[in-house]
Amino acid sequence: MKFQSLIPGISAVGLILLILGTALIALWGFAIRTDNISIYFDHYLLHIIWVTVLQAGLSTCLAIILAVLMAKALAMVGFPCQGLLIKIMPVTFILPTLVVVTGLLSVYGQHGIVSLIFQFLNLPIELSIYGLKGILLAHVFLNFPYACCLFYQSLKSVPIEQKQLAAQLNFSAFTFFKLVEWPLLRRQILPMAALIFMLCFSSFAIVLALGGGPKYTTIEVAIYQSIRDFDLIQAVLLSFLQLICCIGFLIIMQRINRIKKMHIRFVHQTYQVPIPYYLSLISYVIILIGSLFILLPLVTILIEGIYFFKFALLTAALLKALLTSIIIAVGSAFIAMFLALLLLWTNSRLLINQQIKWSNRLMLIGSLILAIPSMVLASGLFLLLFQYADNIIIISILVMLCNALMALPFLLKNLSIPMYEVSLRYWQLCQSLNIQGLTHFYLIEFKALKKLMVMSFAFAVILSFGDFGVIALFGGQALTTLPYYLYEQISHYHYQEGTVTAAILLMLSFSLMVVMDYDRT
Repeated sequence: MKFQSLIPGISAVGLILLILGTALIALWGFAIRTDNISIYFDHYLLHIIWVTVLQAGLSTCLAIILAVLMAKALAMVGFPCQGLLIKIMPVTFILPTLVVVTGLLSVYGQHGIVSLIFQFLNLPIELSIYGLKGILLAHVFLNFPYACCLFYQSLKSVPIEQKQLAAQLNFSAFTFFKLVEWPLLRRQILPMAALIFMLCFSSFAIVLALGGGPKYTTIEVAIYQSIRDFDLIQAVLLSFLQLICCIGFLIIMQRINRIKKMHIRFVHQTYQVPIPYYLSLISYVIILIGSLFILLPLVTILIEGIYFFKFALLTAALLKALLTSIIIAVGSAFIAMFLALLLLWTNSRLLINQQIKWSNRLMLIGSLILAIPSMVLASGLFLLLFQYADNIIIISILVMLCNALMALPFLLKNLSIPMYEVSLRYWQLCQSLNIQGLTHFYLIEFKALKKLMVMSFAFAVILSFGDFGVIALFGGQALTTLPYYLYEQISHYHYQEGTVTAAILLMLSFSLMVVMDYDRT
């Protein structure tokens, strides 16, 4: 294997390790220079750990249970707009979290749609989604539709022959689920539950916006508050605690994912197992409630955003935040795509030359950010570059790098197998024609994977566009993105202006999702 093929991957690995290592060394260096850290292990710290684990555990259980119920209901009955609903449902998984918060407030808040219905019916019920119930509601909204889609695909992958045999044997719906469908679902439940738990454990924007006070503060929010209060010792301690927890969860997830999965050939023919009328009715009720739960906040944001737009005009601050978000999101996506292509270029050559061990190590470093929470990374860089906090250019580049690293694992997952297969298919031909370097990339990888690269780039833009964790530390009057601007509006109870900002965020995200969906076809 030629050394030139290793240079791109080595360069990307060096940059990734430099950024992550610098942030962690900054945290560690600050910690060892500080005395009496043990005084911070108090009752409040134990309370923060307990709340973080509690809300993540409850959110995971609720999301998995609701996802299984909804997936089973969708699999038992059919309706005209079912395909459209299945396409829309995973959208919530990558929506900007503050858009979700705004939508939930519009529906379930004190002045939301549900409260107006209760007032119209003269029911003495007052709603407030702040506190633990609001955190659970938002986490379930974000995660359960995505899990439902995966579970639904598993249920639809049951071969027609098994369904027909179950009908001939007069299986009840419960027996069919227990003997045929449950073995498929249970292999996906644990990995999905581990993923949802890790996401909820490191959730930041939702807890910050809906936590309602210190009673439901989590580790990530506590890190942010400690830095904002310039209590850097506490921030370092919490950052290391968060890092240890996330590394532990990542190890557990890897062990869970080692479970051998059952592979069943998917067939496009459909056959509906006969079910009693009451089960059909229950399924339609579940689908209706689930659809309203998913669609109502999104539709409400769009309608109210358009309505309030005439009252909340495009101010200079909003336009500046929009422009800043676009620049940072596009810049982050370019950096993430560049790093991904460098890594995948070397990775495909390693795989072609049967260097499996080095390929795994290379991809592990590319996904190393999964073990390092964004708030830990931002905290380390904040301590390192605190003296440059007023320099907009340096802070903007820093935010781009952090967002790019967080998007990198998703790009590697989308592009790794297709890029290897394309390179392998034309490898011998390119070697005989001496096609190498950038010429090889343009003629082979880029030509074959152009649509997939555009889709992955749009996905990276969405992730960066809606990020609030990193910008929450570095943002301010000088550097304001749309999520940061929206949080300021929500925290100051500027409901109408916040709805307009959330609608703009939602429409831009949906536009990018349309690009992604178009390039799949």
